[in-house]
Amino acid sequence: CSAMAHKYLGSAFDIHGGGLDLIFPHHENEIAQAKAYGDTFARYWLHNAWVTMAGDKMSKSLGNSVLVSEMLKRWRPIVLRYYLGSPHYRSMIEYSEESLREAEAAFARIEGFVQRVVELAGPVEPAGQVPPAFAEAMDDDLGVPQALAVVHTTVRQGN
Repeated sequence: CSAMAHKYLGSAFDIHGGGLDLIFPHHENEIAQAKAYGDTFARYWLHNAWVTMAGDKMSKSLGNSVLVSEMLKRWRPIVLRYYLGSPHYRSMIEYSEESLREAEAAFARIEGFVQRVVELAGPVEPAGQVPPAFAEAMDDDLGVPQALAVVHTTVRQGN
């Protein structure tokens, strides 16, 4: 992995991600190999928790995985992204159809608000900055759940 990172990303890059289960020995070995070669390697590490199904880590080896290609037959890609990106990256995500329906409804509220704004006001130029509470949440270890709370509060106020 360190050789591949060097080839495609160079001697230093910003973010390396992976599951919590890869910290030792996999990621520590990558760091050692890259530094031995003289690379800076990753500046930041994001170790994510897992998507689970019935309490077990979803994985091909356990036979409890759901292919993205199959999910996209039922869910819009943006809804799947919202579902997977809504929890904090270090939180487990329990896969369920109900959770996906909730994500679909939450995203639809945002999408519907934006559509109504465009219908009423016409295309609006981006403000150039995000609300301070949104930025603070994202600056606090990528606090996406708190940042999305700001988005949903803005939607409620806007409605």
